[in-house]
Amino acid sequence: MSHVSDRFDVRENTLIGETFYYTTHPTGVRIVVCPKPEIKTYYATFATKYGSIDNEFRVNGGEFTRVPDGIAHYLEHKLFESEDGDTFQRFEKTGACANAFTSREKTGYYFSCTRYFDQAFEILLDFVQKPYFTPENVQKEQGIIAQEIKMSQDSPGRKVSTNLMKAMYRDHPIRDDVAGTVESIAQITPELLYKCYNTFYNPNNMVLAVSGNVDPQQVLAMCDKLLLPRERLEIERRIPEDDGKIVQPFIEEECDVPFPIFQLGFKERWREMSAREGILSGLIRKSVFGSISDFYDRMIRKKLINPGFGYSSVDVRGALASVFKGVSRSPESLRDEIFEEIERVKRDGIPPRIFECARRSCFGAIISCFNYTEDIADNLQDDIMFDVDTFAAIKAATDVTVEEANELFRRQYDISNSSLSVVRRSKEA
Repeated sequence: MSHVSDRFDVRENTLIGETFYYTTHPTGVRIVVCPKPEIKTYYATFATKYGSIDNEFRVNGGEFTRVPDGIAHYLEHKLFESEDGDTFQRFEKTGACANAFTSREKTGYYFSCTRYFDQAFEILLDFVQKPYFTPENVQKEQGIIAQEIKMSQDSPGRKVSTNLMKAMYRDHPIRDDVAGTVESIAQITPELLYKCYNTFYNPNNMVLAVSGNVDPQQVLAMCDKLLLPRERLEIERRIPEDDGKIVQPFIEEECDVPFPIFQLGFKERWREMSAREGILSGLIRKSVFGSISDFYDRMIRKKLINPGFGYSSVDVRGALASVFKGVSRSPESLRDEIFEEIERVKRDGIPPRIFECARRSCFGAIISCFNYTEDIADNLQDDIMFDVDTFAAIKAATDVTVEEANELFRRQYDISNSSLSVVRRSKEA
């Protein structure tokens, strides 16, 4: 590797033997590079802190603008179409595999390849910075995305998730589908797309992450050549205030499913979680409800869950919750069992042996992520975008205690502030 420029901040963790290089480019784009010379693949992702919940915003203290639901996802689709033709075909000529996604708070564009990294990297930076919206291509996309929305509305998994958010949140845009509705996307125009693009695809709102057999200095030199300077903007986003209380404890919908599917959410008042709290929250779910827990074993034997039972967190600006999901012959009975387990753990605490097992597993999972270029770049990008200290999370996985977990558990799981969403077959079917 050539001499690393002094423009990089070198960040190293001796505990796991990993190093990455971070800098803020003169254009405002934050860049992170993690060289992995032992891995013969390349991965790069260019993302903006802009997602489906960012529907009301203002720039530089001006008037607030409200845009149609689904416009962030719509913009992601349209950015692949340029005056130079289809961007996917450009990537295919280099042998790279490219794609994109839109989440609640982020839109990302990425590619992976085993050779011709420079060519693919140039395409990535080129098309993301050159929007091309016309009345004709915007109208054409409306039909495509409308069909996608209609198909997703028939998905039981999508129904149970969307319904849970509606049961927990009264006004927060997390209630709305990332893709929007057929009615909302019909309101999208080239002018609105350009407004959102020029606001959220501003360089100081974007993070570029690269991992693989790369030289940080080479990556930076290419960024100097390819990143386009633009005026820095101050973006203010507005999310409706939430009182922290659920809307309703139960919501049900009928659908053609062989067995009931469910999601059970425990809502918290939103706060910015530290890296340590994030690690603890995951360890709590794994220790109390995961496959290593006594609870999981009992529920399997009672046939209230199957091995597909799982859990996740909702952690987006203005919304925070723990969610359990899966298939159950009686979601209501399972909910009651979860309630009982919560009260028991609040009283007796998490078994230290189980917690230690979960902690070691978590630490191993964090280390293993550094074996995959995609995981490395995606995780580093998220940490930088959302102001999380990567190495603080690693440290937390080595020294969090069961006492800390018990204290957080008592605050997180309020039975009276939970909602159950169920999708089951019609009784008449």
